[in-house]
Amino acid sequence: MPRKNPGPFEPIIYVIQTPAFFRIVGIGGLILFTLVFLSKAASHSAGALLVGLGLLAALWLESSMTVCRRCRHFGTWHCAGQARIVARLFRPLPPGIGQMRAMLHFGLFALYLLYGLFWMWHGIGSGLLFTLWAALFVISTIPRDGFSWRYAPRSTQAA
Repeated sequence: MPRKNPGPFEPIIYVIQTPAFFRIVGIGGLILFTLVFLSKAASHSAGALLVGLGLLAALWLESSMTVCRRCRHFGTWHCAGQARIVARLFRPLPPGIGQMRAMLHFGLFALYLLYGLFWMWHGIGSGLLFTLWAALFVISTIPRDGFSWRYAPRSTQAA
C-alpha cells in the first residue's frame, strides 16, 4: 500500500504535540488564560467571576476524577502539579472510561474555554491571542499515541 503524503503541516503538528510544547504553551497558557479571563470577568461583576470560578472548580474536580487518576503520569509534575495534588487526595484507577464520561469531560472543558473566550473577546488583542492559543492547546493535548487515561492498555502477545 503506498504511503500517503503527510501534507505541509505535519512538521508543525509534530512540534505542537510534543510534551514540552504541551507543558509550556498548553498548561502555561491555560494558567495565563484562566487568570486573564477571571480578571476580566471580575471587573465586569462579581456574578461573572463566581460563574468562572465555579466552572474552574468543576473542571478541576472532573479532570482530577476522570483524567489524573487514570493517567500514566499520576503523582508527577506532568500537568503543572495537578497530579501531585490528586495523588494526595485519591487513589489511582486503571485506565479506561466510558464514552459518556469522555463526552462529559470534553464538554465541560469546551464550556470552560467558551466562557473564557467570551471574556477574552472583550478586548480584540486578547481575543485574537487566546483564540489562537486555544487552537494550539487543543492540538497539543492530543498525543500521537492516544490518551493514556482514555483506554485500557492493550495486551501484547509474545510470539
